[in-house]
Amino acid sequence: MEREPNLVISSASQRIVEDGVPFKVDIYKLEGGDGRSLEVVTEDGTSIVWDDLFDDDRAAFEEAISTIRSEGPVAFVNGGSNVDPFKQ
Repeated sequence: MEREPNLVISSASQRIVEDGVPFKVDIYKLEGGDGRSLEVVTEDGTSIVWDDLFDDDRAAFEEAISTIRSEGPVAFVNGGSNVDPFKQ
């Protein structure tokens, strides 16, 4: 039985505050894999994950900052039009 690859967390992952709104930016990849995944988590636990992979940690981090600034931080935490509610 083949073992599952480990998840490698980037040292570029960090907590940031934009316009007074805190976010956790997580950048990670599968061990031995190419491309980095990007996830931004709001203070209330809402997780936004990008579908596309990034070539490196810097590109992923810059995309997170750029998107938060262009969409506005409040759009992420107040369920703006870019957030689909979870349906049970």
